[in-house]
Amino acid sequence: MARPKSGDDDLGVLAAWLYYVHGLGQEQVARRLNLSRTKVTRLLAQARDTGLVKISVEHEMAETLALSDWISQRYGVEECVLTPPLEAQSSEPELAERLGREAVGIAASNYLSRILLSTPDMILGVAGGRTIARMADAMRQLSKSDCLVVAMIGASSIDDGVSSYSVALQLAATIGCPARTLPLPSHVGSPQTRQTLEQDPVLRAMLDKGETAALNLLSCGGVQPGGTFFRLAGIGAAEVEDAIRAGAVSEIGGFLLAADGSLVDCALNERRVGISFGALKRGTNVIIASGARKTEPLKAVMKAGLARTIIIDQEIAQALARKGA
Repeated sequence: MARPKSGDDDLGVLAAWLYYVHGLGQEQVARRLNLSRTKVTRLLAQARDTGLVKISVEHEMAETLALSDWISQRYGVEECVLTPPLEAQSSEPELAERLGREAVGIAASNYLSRILLSTPDMILGVAGGRTIARMADAMRQLSKSDCLVVAMIGASSIDDGVSSYSVALQLAATIGCPARTLPLPSHVGSPQTRQTLEQDPVLRAMLDKGETAALNLLSCGGVQPGGTFFRLAGIGAAEVEDAIRAGAVSEIGGFLLAADGSLVDCALNERRVGISFGALKRGTNVIIASGARKTEPLKAVMKAGLARTIIIDQEIAQALARKGA
């Protein structure tokens, strides 16, 4: 079975698409892709020399790029990075889901690497999740000691390697920079406890640092008892069902959102420990998601205005196209 592509094989296609189809100048393409202008010039020359660019961009990715453009315009995000279709489809849903997650993880790692290599002194905020963890797995080793990775939410009570704590440490080790995690659970026993903790000067300084991140990486998910986020956070079915009755359909960075993107009035939101919702709304956020069941949670995130960039697979893209047509 075909596996998702890695590396910069399709970077020239994307540069050609932006230059010839969108009409961007080489300097604009360079900024958009976080590349040097010299690199963009070379990519465009290679595209012409190899026959990739004639009257139009002739490549299997052209349809994918056109769909990415449509999703960006229809759903109001600045950028949509869409993985190409898998060359072979699986009849096993679990395997197909895993391949989709791997493809999105690779795309996200390439996207993040380009930004890190072109941006000095970056503070990078991360939340947890399986797709974010796959991105961390796919990252190549860098040496960017001027960066800092910060966890956006407290640690899970059960950690199987996909919590914000684990992902922050793994990503920092790969980037070659320090990490700051929140040495507290993602949810405490009461809103009063959370408020008291947030007034502590040491914790306040850590939260303030996280709220200054230049870029935040998050995934989103549905709201159901036994879901990955709730299971790892030690949140019982009764509390999740209370949140569902209050209108929760999407979880992002521990926040629960309604379908219209509003923050749900529920106990779980009041007990969450991490950066504030206001800081998240002000941030530059990259949302990473795979699998068709993430479509409705992602739509809520986009309606909330939380997504600058989305990195998604074909399953979500096709679902968004059907629902948005």
